[in-house]
Amino acid sequence: MKQKIVFWSVVLILVLGLGWGVLAQEVQGTQETPEIQEAQQTQEGSSEKTVVAEVNGEPIYLEDVEEIWNALPEAYRVQFPGGIKDLLEQLVRETLLVQQAQKLGLENDPEVLKQLEQIKRQILVTELIKREILNKVQVTDEEIQKEYTSNPSLYTEPEQVKAKHIMTSTKEKAEEVLQDLQSGKPFEDVAKEKSESPDAQQGGEMGYLKKGDLDPNLEKVLFDLAPGKTSDIVETSYGFHIFLVEEHLKPRLKELEEVKGEISNRLLPQKQQETFEKLIEDLKNQSEIVIIEENLPKEATPSPASQPASPQSEASPEAGGASQQ
Repeated sequence: MKQKIVFWSVVLILVLGLGWGVLAQEVQGTQETPEIQEAQQTQEGSSEKTVVAEVNGEPIYLEDVEEIWNALPEAYRVQFPGGIKDLLEQLVRETLLVQQAQKLGLENDPEVLKQLEQIKRQILVTELIKREILNKVQVTDEEIQKEYTSNPSLYTEPEQVKAKHIMTSTKEKAEEVLQDLQSGKPFEDVAKEKSESPDAQQGGEMGYLKKGDLDPNLEKVLFDLAPGKTSDIVETSYGFHIFLVEEHLKPRLKELEEVKGEISNRLLPQKQQETFEKLIEDLKNQSEIVIIEENLPKEATPSPASQPASPQSEASPEAGGASQQ
C-alpha cells in the first residue's frame, strides 16, 4: 500500500533520529511483542482482509492499520489519543495527499525519486543493523560475571542510615524538644507535636540517607550515632534539629542476581557498538575503496578531532544512508 509506505517512512525517520541504545530498544521491543506476533499469525492464516475505509476507491485494510498500530512504540502512540481510529484518520489524510501527489506526476519527479532512493538506502542500512547486530548480539553470563567481579564498587550499596528528625526555628524550642525526649516521650509523638518541618506528621521520617549525599558536618552526626540514639541539638541553615538514627547499614555488595539486568543493559550498547565497528572494518577489508583526495573541497577534509562514525550516524537521515553525504 502506498500510504503505508509513506507512513512507515515517517516512522523510520523518527526511529533513526534516536540514539543507538534507544534504537536498539525500540527495534527489539517492537519485534517481539505478542501483539505483533498475533497480528502476523492472523495475516498468515487468512488471505482475506477487512476494508475499514476507502479513499477514492482505494481501500485501507483493518489488518494493515492494526499491524502499524501494534508495531508503534508506546512513546509514539500518544500522538494518537483516539487509538486506531486516530491512526486510521491519519492514513486517510496521507492517502489523500499521496493521491494528489500522483495526480501531479510527482511519482516520477527526479527530486522525488532521489529522495526515495535515499530512504531506500536508510531502510537497507537499518535492516542490516537490526538483523546482523541488534538481533544477534547478546551479553553472555560469562561477560556479566566478569564485569561484576572486575568492578565491585559499581554494584555496592553505600553505607546508609535510616533516620528521623525534629526541626524547630529557635534553639529554645529545640531544648524543650530535647527535654521531652529525655523524659521518655516517643520521638514520633514529639515530632508530630513540635516539629516545624514539613515531614512532622510523618513523625519526622527522613528515610534512608546515603553516605556522601549529605553535608559533611551533618553526615558525621548521623553516621556516628548508634541506632536507637538521639543526637544533641544540631544547627543548620534550616533551623535547629534533633536526629534519631533507627538503622545503620554498612556498605553491601549486591548479589549478582540483583544486578544482572543492570550489568547486561550497561554492556549491551558497548558490545553492539564494537560489533558494528568490526562489521565496518571487515567490509572495508573485503572491498576496494578509493578516496580521490584532490577532488575533495578543502573544508571537507576531516580534522584531527573527527570521531569515528557510530551506527546511528551511519543510518541517520542526514547522512543519506551508509556513505552518502
